[in-house]
Amino acid sequence: METTDNIGGGERSYLLAGEPFDVWVRRSRDTLFATLMRILRDESEAEDILQDTYMRAYTRLGSFRGEGDPIGWLRRIAVRLALNRIRARKLRRWLPLSFGSVEEGFQPLDTKSLPDADAALAQQRVRLEELIEKLPAKARVAFSLRVLDDRPYDEIAEAIGSSEATVRSLVSRSRSRLEAEIQQRGWNDE
Repeated sequence: METTDNIGGGERSYLLAGEPFDVWVRRSRDTLFATLMRILRDESEAEDILQDTYMRAYTRLGSFRGEGDPIGWLRRIAVRLALNRIRARKLRRWLPLSFGSVEEGFQPLDTKSLPDADAALAQQRVRLEELIEKLPAKARVAFSLRVLDDRPYDEIAEAIGSSEATVRSLVSRSRSRLEAEIQQRGWNDE
């Protein structure tokens, strides 16, 4: 881990790939937040995980090997933390209510206030998001990162702790499952 001293203020700044850590936070915030929203479907959880991501990265700057993009490294941390949150959420659903409340989950978009054409598109988006939400956690993350974020397979594999072949399979099966659901529900005719 590299450090640099601020001569005037006496502060110490930690570097990531030769730049201050806070620069990487600003560069990655919007991208990571969008990724976390697609995975978690909850704004406050996405914010929590984003903060946890930066805290974890900051305390582990020494583990960044300098290979690849620092934003990719931050994304891997964020995705792993999000998957852990999903696993914990599923576990809480099985626990008695005295151990914690059931998560409310993703709230659909209110389409009533939109013009007709926009409302129809928004409704299609909401229905598709509901189908994506039903995918298993790893499949949903792999599908979202590949199809919605256009991330490379090797980066996704490293982020979710699986092989590249497994990620390709997860994305392919997810796409097939979603297409079958859309066909079965007759949504492709709209």
